[in-house]
Amino acid sequence: MRFVLFFVLLMPACVLASADTDWSAIVAMDAGPRRKPDNREDAKLIAHQHLLETKRMLGDFLAKYPEGLHSFDARMRLAAVLAAIGKMDGTQQPVDDAMRMLAQLERASGVALEKRADAGFQRVALYFQSMRGREVEMRGAIVDSARGFVASYPADRRGPRLLVEAATICDSDPGMKRRLLEDAWALSRDEALNRRIADDLMRLGLLDKRFDFKFQTVQGKSFDVASLHGSVVVIVFWSAESPHCLIWLPEFVRAMRRIASPRLVVATVAADTNRAEVERRLKEFGIGDWPTGFDGKGWESPLVRSLGINALPTVFVVSKSGQLASLNARDNYDLVIRRLLRE
Repeated sequence: MRFVLFFVLLMPACVLASADTDWSAIVAMDAGPRRKPDNREDAKLIAHQHLLETKRMLGDFLAKYPEGLHSFDARMRLAAVLAAIGKMDGTQQPVDDAMRMLAQLERASGVALEKRADAGFQRVALYFQSMRGREVEMRGAIVDSARGFVASYPADRRGPRLLVEAATICDSDPGMKRRLLEDAWALSRDEALNRRIADDLMRLGLLDKRFDFKFQTVQGKSFDVASLHGSVVVIVFWSAESPHCLIWLPEFVRAMRRIASPRLVVATVAADTNRAEVERRLKEFGIGDWPTGFDGKGWESPLVRSLGINALPTVFVVSKSGQLASLNARDNYDLVIRRLLRE
């Protein structure tokens, strides 16, 4: 009888220890695959297999401990893994499943508000990502999702950042963009985010106004937007050290070659410190003749800071009348430029 009683008392501790061991194995998966890839395709295959194994482990864990200590976190992780698999496979269904899981976690009873906020933030961030390429079309829904998070979790420090991210797709609606930025400013206690908001508001103040901008080029000439009245002027702010810029630029260059209008002028400003690297990249992309500003001061350059540029690439487009018509046509430059050329 004494032995039976001892076994009954010991069993919950054993189960708890087993759950902790299984959970530790799942957390260890965060370190990534152990096998090193031989090439890019191998890396994708290894990463995919790692995600599938993590998904299996999380499924097994939830089957064994559906209401255990780590069950909420396990479901959060499973949603993230499903979304990652969907994005890697190019299929939307796992992403949608992940967002539904996160919405259910937000409604979970008996769970701390902070944990439900984590699920809410992950859901909204995933929604933002899933709208990539359709931001303009789905702008209203994206803005509503950011505002919804702020309304549900008003004290969460991530709310202002979501408002700022939503504002990035509102360049064609300056009123909405300003309201989002001002609401974020009122809520934010993050110094770095406040600097970004100040930059964004500075740029917004330039929109639809005469854009007087000049610089000395690496080609040894003077570039002045005011002297180009009657032409559409595109100014690309970029960096020779930014992988994102280097991936984006070739397609942009091809698009400008296709337009090839005598009323189109394209210039760039390099936020770099290494002149030789800038000139090398200009030559590599076949745009050595594009007027390019460079003063060697990188992000501290007045050419960048005076305009509130805080992300690269940023694409300013100036109308034929000399007004700044777009704060960042990075993703829709073809549409913006062709429209302005027709005016």
